[in-house]
Amino acid sequence: MNRIVPSVLICFAIATPPIYGVVSAQVDLVSRYIWRGFDLLPDNHAAVQPSLTFDLGESGFSLNLWGSFALAQRSEFKSSDEIDVTVSYDFTMPEGWQLTAGFTHYGYWSAENFTFKDSTSQEVFATIARTDLPLSPSLSVYYDLNLGSGLYITLGGSRELKLNEKTSLEMGGLIGFNSRQYIDKTGFSDINLYARVPLTLGKLTLTPSLNVTIPLLDEINEDAEIWFGFSAAI
Repeated sequence: MNRIVPSVLICFAIATPPIYGVVSAQVDLVSRYIWRGFDLLPDNHAAVQPSLTFDLGESGFSLNLWGSFALAQRSEFKSSDEIDVTVSYDFTMPEGWQLTAGFTHYGYWSAENFTFKDSTSQEVFATIARTDLPLSPSLSVYYDLNLGSGLYITLGGSRELKLNEKTSLEMGGLIGFNSRQYIDKTGFSDINLYARVPLTLGKLTLTPSLNVTIPLLDEINEDAEIWFGFSAAI
């Protein structure tokens, strides 16, 4: 059963006719898998993280399949492999505003002694952003219904600096607030900063990035993390 669910979802996604929307794909290579301040792979191993998104046209809905696979000894780290499914809806908003809400199903399908209760989790989320203000501020709220069983909130912003006619430097960051999501405490939990330079080559976009994560709670992470990323999107 644990192998059937992601396989069926991927096959269904690939078979969906593009007439219903736009299909985009991306593959990220990250030197560490940092998520909400947590370092999710022991010994700072790198990971490859593919993603497939189906924008379902004017319906406002989109479907995303996302995975993370450790670049390490597979027999040891296979149980950490992750395949997530997200359904989201973009609301019609006044100019300058963006509002998205959705649901994510997290799955560790190769976990030893897999069960849905212990190896999957479900989360609802909403994000509101103002794109016509300085730093494009955004507020995101996530509530985990199973394994994390708690609230996580981020307040972030970003800025784009033109380097030349074709190249820009994108900089941004966010501060996270964790209320008992995978921890027993409540408080500001982590600060995340990034700088990236998207490079467009025809339909392909290559983006190197530098990322810094500063934990504010020891339960999240005892060490600041500096990690690198490289993505290819089409």
